[in-house]
Amino acid sequence: MTGFEIVAVILASGFVAGGAWDRIKKIKDERRDARERELRGPDPVCGCTHHLAYHDPREGRCYAMVKTKQPKQPKKSKQAKQSASPEPAAADAGGKPAAEPRQCPCRRYAGPEPLATLYAPEITGGAGNALPRADD
Repeated sequence: MTGFEIVAVILASGFVAGGAWDRIKKIKDERRDARERELRGPDPVCGCTHHLAYHDPREGRCYAMVKTKQPKQPKKSKQAKQSASPEPAAADAGGKPAAEPRQCPCRRYAGPEPLATLYAPEITGGAGNALPRADD
């Protein structure tokens, strides 16, 4: 084997090993993410498709903004269009009526109830706050 062939074999084996290592890391990360999703439980999403964070905790009202379409207007004949004065109508680039943002009509959160988050401070001793040892 010449020196060039040896270098080519080393480079090829390096590419193969690197690709295998990347695949192993990707599989490991996907499994870790799946376990974390299982532990967190389902996302608190209401029937109106908005997250719990958009709902007022006291009233339950949804504060998300949704786009609603303008009602369709009946088509006018060519003569009526020519004689009528031009109306300033809001329209998008396609000539369709623009969607108007309004508050979500949801009145109460109806999704899964998230578990309560508990806060517990750490019990480790600091520099001036040493904990007694069990053998003392």
